[in-house]
Amino acid sequence: MITHDFKQNGLTLKAKITIGDSIKVDASITNNSGNTIIYNKRCGIPFMIYVQKEDAYTHLIASGEKAVVCEDIFDPNDLKEMKPNETFNKKITFKREVRLTNESSVHALSGMYDVYFSFQMQDKERFLSKVPIELKMDKEPEIMTVDQAKAKAKENKEVREWFDEHEKENLIIKSEDAILSDGMWTVMFHTLGNDTAGISDRMIINMDAKSGDIKGIHYEEFDKEALEFLDK
Repeated sequence: MITHDFKQNGLTLKAKITIGDSIKVDASITNNSGNTIIYNKRCGIPFMIYVQKEDAYTHLIASGEKAVVCEDIFDPNDLKEMKPNETFNKKITFKREVRLTNESSVHALSGMYDVYFSFQMQDKERFLSKVPIELKMDKEPEIMTVDQAKAKAKENKEVREWFDEHEKENLIIKSEDAILSDGMWTVMFHTLGNDTAGISDRMIINMDAKSGDIKGIHYEEFDKEALEFLDK
């Protein structure tokens, strides 16, 4: 079992993470600020726990997870108070599965994952903490790993030409976290600023998550500010 204690912006988190056939998280968050904290309860108490792969935007599925439709409209009646010393508790169990499409899931890949804990306050202050865990899967992967997807993308002629063109200019090319959605891996690469204005080039490749077949290649440019966000 992994224990995790963390304090930020007047909130104290205590969590226990048990890794087995599933990943069980038992956590509490307490208001130790000495003041009342206002939060928006429109979509439920905003104490969120999720597990994300370290190098990709893909999340373990929570047991009993259902699509929640929550209209994002501000209503002052939704504002609630978390009194000093008040505690919210949450228990959640995650399957060793990730969502491939809206209708299907696949076995999660082996590797490092982060268990995230967050709480959003109405004044925009945010509590955010994460704990790394390693998951080793017994079942054969049903989809390519992130490294396999990136390697497969680079076999494509158009992708190779993009790399060759920018490498000839002695530009550094960095890869980004992949995205698993709609049955596809989306892998992305960008250059560091290639002119005095700090403009960078970016390539976005959509590919079948199982076969690696390229479904689309897109290009965009972005400035220094966007680049700093990507490289955080």
